[in-house]
Amino acid sequence: MRAVQMLDFLADEHEVTLLAPAPGKVQPAPPAEALYRVELYQAGRFAFLSGLARALLERLPLQNGLFHQPHLKRRLRELAPRHDLGVLQLVRLAGHSDEFGDTPIVVDLIDSLSLSFSKRAEVDRWWLAPFLRIEARLLANAERRLAERSERLLVVCERDRQALIDRLPPALGAKVAVVPLSVAEREIDPPPDKEGAVQPVLVITGNLGYFVNADAVTWWLREVWPDVRRVRPDVHLVIAGDRPSSKLRRAIAKAGARLVESPRDLRGIIAQATLSLAPMRCGAGVPIKVLEAWAVGVPVLASSWAAAGTSGRPGEDFIIVEQQPAEWVAAITDLLENPSARHWLIENGHRRLTADYSRETVRRQVLDVVRSVEPTRTAATALVADETIQRV
Repeated sequence: MRAVQMLDFLADEHEVTLLAPAPGKVQPAPPAEALYRVELYQAGRFAFLSGLARALLERLPLQNGLFHQPHLKRRLRELAPRHDLGVLQLVRLAGHSDEFGDTPIVVDLIDSLSLSFSKRAEVDRWWLAPFLRIEARLLANAERRLAERSERLLVVCERDRQALIDRLPPALGAKVAVVPLSVAEREIDPPPDKEGAVQPVLVITGNLGYFVNADAVTWWLREVWPDVRRVRPDVHLVIAGDRPSSKLRRAIAKAGARLVESPRDLRGIIAQATLSLAPMRCGAGVPIKVLEAWAVGVPVLASSWAAAGTSGRPGEDFIIVEQQPAEWVAAITDLLENPSARHWLIENGHRRLTADYSRETVRRQVLDVVRSVEPTRTAATALVADETIQRV
């Protein structure tokens, strides 16, 4: 999503080359009608083994080792001198930053992975926590290295920017800027009984194979859902997303909730709900599920950690609920019984989405960043180095 938007915005004013992994057998080929040039590199099936060995020997993040690709190195060295600016996406490609040579680069971290790993260490299994904290420190070192190498360092939300500048010297912290994701409003007709009192629906969405979402769903089913059902037995719960584990499938089935796996239209499912929930306890970046709920006009209840990934205002654009089950139950029952409060949240969420996440707002921010670092030439070109990521 981020890569597609960056390419779209940059191609408006620049000649752009995308350097991306060659598609696999079941993946679609790059679009022939794209407004940018596409160059491919071959991702070796076992390249990660040498990458992990290098990461262990040189005390690099294991994330860098997993995405180490010799052919990407060669292609960057070949293409970078032909471009005025490079855009490198994600800290996972930090090991490839030197291949840009003298070409200035903007690094789009999207989120702070060091923050994500350190927060995950607080809620994941106790025996895994020490390893997660070590990886978080190594990732923080990699983020600093990218700050030193780049002209600008981008993230999608203020929480992650603050986490980075708290760890960086002032001169490097000044390079960090927020450029959010763009999410468009979408008109979806609600079902006839959406505002009725017969069958209110709660929904939790996201990539269920991603730890942050799987942890949120598991925790909420265990700690909150039984009390919600006791107080409001008429409430239905829908959980939708890709790649749920067999363990999570069993937990959802046992809880009596409905699982919609790999839906074709996730926003359509959110639009059918009375309330959208974002109970994440960890993670980084922006919780897209909140923006999607704003986009289709569904009120949001979010944990304070999830809410901090947005520009929304508590009590106006969403309701913040701390990690106390009783607070979740009270907030849900209060909103279900108060249609005017739900409409208030829907209207404010729409305004927030339009103000901070519209295509034109984000496009302007992307182009402003590029203008601030590009050389003074009449036709600047950009090389975007990308690796595929599936996480929401």
